[in-house]
Amino acid sequence: MDFLHRSRVLIIQHLQKDYRAYYNFLNFMSNVGDLRNIFSIYFPLWFQLNQTVGTKMIWVAVIGDWFNLIFKWILFGHRPYWWIQETQIYPNHSSPCLEQFPTTCETGPGSPSGHAMGSSCVWYVMVTAALSYTVSRLDKSSVTLHRDASSRGL
Repeated sequence: MDFLHRSRVLIIQHLQKDYRAYYNFLNFMSNVGDLRNIFSIYFPLWFQLNQTVGTKMIWVAVIGDWFNLIFKWILFGHRPYWWIQETQIYPNHSSPCLEQFPTTCETGPGSPSGHAMGSSCVWYVMVTAALSYTVSRLDKSSVTLHRDASSRGL
């Protein structure tokens, strides 16, 4: 398990060092994709636009959050910020320095990440819905263009 935690610490260090310029964008994506927004914003909005997508939003919230809780119960993974303080892996107090942010300063097990799982599920439903709408509009417009060209004898 220590190997997994150490790998996660290395990934976090990489993200915090090499993607610092994207912090605001990634934080925005995480906040917009937060599962709490499904019930108050996305479900009512998408259900009015397309009932199928609205229903998918509710299922994403219920099943995604349920899976996250089950995985946390099974894995009971420590949060990396706490693990580096408790582990004896790093010799001579050479533990890595990890920044902590308001969204990462929570209690309870941190593996797998509920923010990452929830946001990715929400964004997946919204992006696939937007893409299918765009593709269907493009298909309709190409059929119309094809009919116009055929009627003009082109």
